[in-house]
Amino acid sequence: MRKSPERVTLRDIMRLYHQPRSRSVRALWALEEAGAEYDLQPISREDKQAPWYRALHPLGRAPVAELDGGPLFESAAIVWQVCDASPAAGLTAPVGSYERGLQYQWSFFAASEIEPPLNEIARQLWGEGEPDEDAIAGARGRFADRVAVVAAALEGNEFLVGGRFSVADLTVGAITGFAKMAELAELPAAVDAYVVRMEARPALVAARARQA
Repeated sequence: MRKSPERVTLRDIMRLYHQPRSRSVRALWALEEAGAEYDLQPISREDKQAPWYRALHPLGRAPVAELDGGPLFESAAIVWQVCDASPAAGLTAPVGSYERGLQYQWSFFAASEIEPPLNEIARQLWGEGEPDEDAIAGARGRFADRVAVVAAALEGNEFLVGGRFSVADLTVGAITGFAKMAELAELPAAVDAYVVRMEARPALVAARARQA
């Protein structure tokens, strides 16, 4: 396992507005993997509806990162910003390289293909009213198709790209980890083992401890 980098200072110290047990954990995980200094600002559900917060995120969602240049929202964008701004951590490949293309591929695949069916399952199970079992079954089927792609990529590999932990594992690991933790859908054996490896990473353990 790659040693954790010593604490470094990003070009701009990032203030992270963080709602515990939300997508904010992904950004916290990236910051811890990067060994970066940051200013953590916990927020509540009520804070997200306040005018000052809506000025940072028009939809009132978490997380938001605030840099010297202005606010940045969307957890995947924040993760990439952190990783690119901390080159010594080795979390992103050089611009224009095939490895970087693969890191983009898995990051976008996680957000556009893996996460949406999980969100549908969660909406059905945790929303108001009786859950639609047909909708749940359909979403679980879609999730199974998508996560099988990850399982195939992990065959014989510990990580998704280049034989080492990268931003691709941050994005895919966070979402598959959510599926396992929330018991929303079953994971193939290879992906389940992958999630166990991700959950054991000291940076993720530290991120979870900080959000309490």
